[in-house]
Amino acid sequence: MDWLTPDRYLSAMESEAARFAAAVSGRDPGEAVPTCPDWTVRDLVTHVGTGHRLSAAVVSARAGAPGPYELIDAPEDPREWTAWLVSGAAGLIGAVREQGFATRVWTWIPEHPTVGFWLRRMLHDLIVHRFDADPGGDLDEDLALDGVADILLCYAQPRFAVHGTGETLQFTTGAHGWHVTLTPDGVSWRPGTGPADVEVQASPRDLLLILNRRRPPAVVHGDAALLAKWLAATRF
Repeated sequence: MDWLTPDRYLSAMESEAARFAAAVSGRDPGEAVPTCPDWTVRDLVTHVGTGHRLSAAVVSARAGAPGPYELIDAPEDPREWTAWLVSGAAGLIGAVREQGFATRVWTWIPEHPTVGFWLRRMLHDLIVHRFDADPGGDLDEDLALDGVADILLCYAQPRFAVHGTGETLQFTTGAHGWHVTLTPDGVSWRPGTGPADVEVQASPRDLLLILNRRRPPAVVHGDAALLAKWLAATRF
C-alpha cells in the first residue's frame, strides 16, 4: 500500500503523543513494562522522548550522516512527563513542516532518504510504545495498515539477520495482505497474497502488534517453526 499523506502523519503524531502521555501519566516511574521486560515506565518515556528529539535534530540539520545516539533523560518528576513528551513530538512536527516531507536527509533505509521517513518511523514507534503503556487501546485502521508496511520495510534491511532459501510467510487482515520471502540476501516482501509456507491472520491492529512482538498470533496456518524463526529474528 502507498504511504499516507504528510498531513495524516503530522496530525497522528500530535494525537498519538497526547495519547501516549496520557497512558503514562501518574504511573510509577519504576513500574516494569511487561512487553519491554528490561524497561521501566521511565525508560519507556525516555526512549520515546529521545527518539523524537534526535530525529527532529536530523531533520532540522538536513543531516547527511548519522549522529551519536545518546539518551535524553525524561524529567525526574513524572508530573512533567506530559509537557516533555508533547514538546518532543511538537519539535519533530515543526521540523518536518519547516524542511518539507520530501526533502532529502540521511536515514538508515537508503531507499527512503527523506524527512518523511523520520516522521513515519517515529509515529509508528510511538504507536507501538503507546500499546506498551496501554495494551487495550484502539488504533485507526489506516494507521495500523501503514504500520505493518513500515515494520516490514524495516525488517527488510540488512541489520536484521532474516535469511532463508525461499521460505514464504503470509500476513493477512482479511482485506489486506503482505507476502514475505526469505532469501539468502534477506527479506523480500510485497503487498498482496499468494501461496505461503505459513500464514498469520489477524485484525490490522493485532497484526501490527504481532509483527512488533507485542502479542502472540492467535490464528496461524502452516509451518509454525518458520513463524517462530521470523519472530526470533525480527526485533529492534
